[in-house]
Amino acid sequence: MRTILIIDDDVAFTAKLKEQLTEAGYRVLTSNFIVPGENLCVREHPDLVLLEVQTERGAGWEALSRLAALQPVIVLSSAGLEEHVMKAFAAGAADYITKPYRTGELLARIQARMLPEAPVATSSPPPTASATAVALPIASGKRRPAEEESESVFMSEAEEMALLRSSEGTSEIRQLSESEERASFGRRLRAERQRRHLTLVQVENEIKVRMYYLQAIEDEQWSLLPRGPAALRMMRAYANFFGIDSSAAEAEYRSRYQVEEKSQPFSFIVGNVNTRVKQAKPARWLIMLLAIVLALAVASGAVYLFDPTFFSRIVGG
Repeated sequence: MRTILIIDDDVAFTAKLKEQLTEAGYRVLTSNFIVPGENLCVREHPDLVLLEVQTERGAGWEALSRLAALQPVIVLSSAGLEEHVMKAFAAGAADYITKPYRTGELLARIQARMLPEAPVATSSPPPTASATAVALPIASGKRRPAEEESESVFMSEAEEMALLRSSEGTSEIRQLSESEERASFGRRLRAERQRRHLTLVQVENEIKVRMYYLQAIEDEQWSLLPRGPAALRMMRAYANFFGIDSSAAEAEYRSRYQVEEKSQPFSFIVGNVNTRVKQAKPARWLIMLLAIVLALAVASGAVYLFDPTFFSRIVGG
């Protein structure tokens, strides 16, 4: 049984991921701290390591290169900026997946990045030509065309960007099919992005919305978006980038979650001048003057209380 080591300080997330991988047929080891996780990697020799580089306030970044020297490491992290991805690959990561992730994609990438098992020697006769044709792609590490097509969407971000650079200037932007035109909001956004040969990282750099939020919008997983007007602004920004109407998706979001958009301050218009009504604040000198008058009144009242003839003597004298 293949073994996977998870190093992540999010206890609830680690437990959920362990359950998913166990159901997929893997033996799973976990650690919520970096040093015990490295010791576990040295002792157990797992086939693959899933590392959250933000563990222990970013200590996972320092451990990445050490772990990558021992076993293949897939970074599974909430840090989704382009510089994070490039930094991880420079440190030796085999792949980079941002949270939130799709379980099917994660399992496919794990299978693709895991080192092949050592072949078992047998005394069987040499294979025939037809058998060799079937066995060669597996023995040489190459996939058949059908397998390449089914796994192409699971390439890493660096591989995807390299592919775009290699095909730049040669690939033509195709037209959306009729089914894509009538697809739901998120699927149409994904189809439009792929039609223009853009990655999520490139779109993030253009509209300044985090990549994992863009992925959540494409998957129409509204629960992964921040609550309130911020989610609506993200949806509008992504839709406007491709010239797609987002009103239906916004209405669906409002029907599921309570959204209170901030109202504009009350204003009145005189001619062409927009003058906002502001609460007038009294001047400081006026406050000081009132304080002095109040002090004099209190002092006079006290004098009159103890000596009622004081003021009459002053006037008479």
